[in-house]
Amino acid sequence: MSPSTRTSIEHLQEPYRTALEQALAWLPSVAEPVGIVVSGSIVRGNPGPSSDLDIVVLHDGAWRRRVQRRFNGIPAELFFNSPAWLEHSVRDEAARGRPVMAHMLATGSLVKDTGERMASAIAAARDVLARGPALDADALRRDRYAAACQVKDALDFGDADTADARQALAWAVNAVVRHAYLKANWHLPRPKERLALLAAVDPDAAGLLSAALGEAPARARDALRQAADSVLGTRGFFEWDSGPDHSTPEADR
Repeated sequence: MSPSTRTSIEHLQEPYRTALEQALAWLPSVAEPVGIVVSGSIVRGNPGPSSDLDIVVLHDGAWRRRVQRRFNGIPAELFFNSPAWLEHSVRDEAARGRPVMAHMLATGSLVKDTGERMASAIAAARDVLARGPALDADALRRDRYAAACQVKDALDFGDADTADARQALAWAVNAVVRHAYLKANWHLPRPKERLALLAAVDPDAAGLLSAALGEAPARARDALRQAADSVLGTRGFFEWDSGPDHSTPEADR
């Protein structure tokens, strides 16, 4: 390994250790890394049956690239970024309340760093996470209205127990969960643990929204009504005005 390697991979069990070694050896075929962070449940020591390696690569080019590839049979998601693209990803995702890149950098293992450049990116990611999404009032209102509309659509099914009714209910729960985090200035956790972790933000809403997914239709919708009243303060349409938008449409990429 390079002299700038910071974190050993000795703690990894097979087949993950060989998979990571192969991935690190393959990276220079795409770009010479100046910084590498390896993240995900495999590195944290609690992999699931379908866990993959998340590898963030900093390089000196002016481009970004994502590669999905298997090494030693283990899936890996590889994110090649220039310094400018890495900074953009961290800040843009955080502004949307779902800072995936910042989380990978802040919780991952620093495997290589040249000139402390990746360390600087990690420090910026941690700062972004500490501040929370910090959505302004207009953005929060738009998100609240979107969630309220999902609730209205779910409640419109009444006590029906059809596939569409269950789908609408799940969408409404997801929207209310999302708004509960954003209203509290918490970044959104991963979808597969978002409802469970909501108990740390709003335990009452977490209990009601869990019931909305697990109870019979009538009780489920009653739980959704209570959760919407608590989190959104409404169950559907409410009046609002965005005000004039003087920006111009972005040109198609």
